[in-house]
Amino acid sequence: MRPLFAEGWRNETQVIVTTLSHDLENDPDVLAMIAASAALTLSGAPFMGPIGAARVGFVNNEYVLNPLLDEMTESQLDLVVAGTQDAVLMVESEAKELSEDVMLGAVMFGHRHFQPVIDAIIKLAEKAAKEPRELEVADNGALEKEMLSLIDPDLRAAYAIANKMGRHKAVDAAKTKVMARFLPGRRGEPTLSPTAGRERLQEDRSQDRALEHPRYRSSHRRP
Repeated sequence: MRPLFAEGWRNETQVIVTTLSHDLENDPDVLAMIAASAALTLSGAPFMGPIGAARVGFVNNEYVLNPLLDEMTESQLDLVVAGTQDAVLMVESEAKELSEDVMLGAVMFGHRHFQPVIDAIIKLAEKAAKEPRELEVADNGALEKEMLSLIDPDLRAAYAIANKMGRHKAVDAAKTKVMARFLPGRRGEPTLSPTAGRERLQEDRSQDRALEHPRYRSSHRRP
C-alpha cells in the first residue's frame, strides 16, 4: 500500500483490518489486503490503487489459486502476490525446491487472477468513492538538496551496515547532524510564532524526505 500514496502525502494514515469471523478453511490475510485496498480507494485519500492480492499454491504440478488451509499441507508452494493492474508490488513465498520458471509462473498466475478483484473495486469506487482530497505539496527541493549534500556520505555508510541496530544508530546520527545544522537550539527554545511554526514544519518534512531518499532506501515496488 505504502508506495502507492501520492508523493508529498504527510497525513498519518492507518488501515486496521479486524477479522470478525473465520470459516477455518480460507486464510483471511489475502482478503484483508483486498479490503484495505477497497477502503483506501473509496476514502478520497491520494492512493494510486487499487491493488489486488492472491495466494498461489502448487499441487500435482499445477497452480492453485487461493488454496484452502487443508490444501496447503499438500502444496509445494505458499506464495502471496499483490499488485496493480499493470505491476507486481509485493511477493512473499515459501517453496520446496521449485525452479525459477515455476516461481515466476506463480507470480504471473496470481497477478493475472486478481485482476477481477481490481475491476470490482474500481466499479465500486465509481458508485461510492468520496471526492478526492486536495493535496498541496510544498516545493522544498533546494532545502532537500542541501540536506542531502550534508549527510550523503553518512547515509551511504549507514546503509552499508549489515547489523540492523548499528544501521539505525548511524541513520539517527545523520538525522541529529541535520537537526544541528538546520534547527539549532530546537530543544528548550521559546515557543514559535504560527508563521515560524509552519516554516519549521516544512523544514522537518523536507528533512524526513531527505532521509527517505530512494538513493538510500530500496523501493517496495517490483518491476
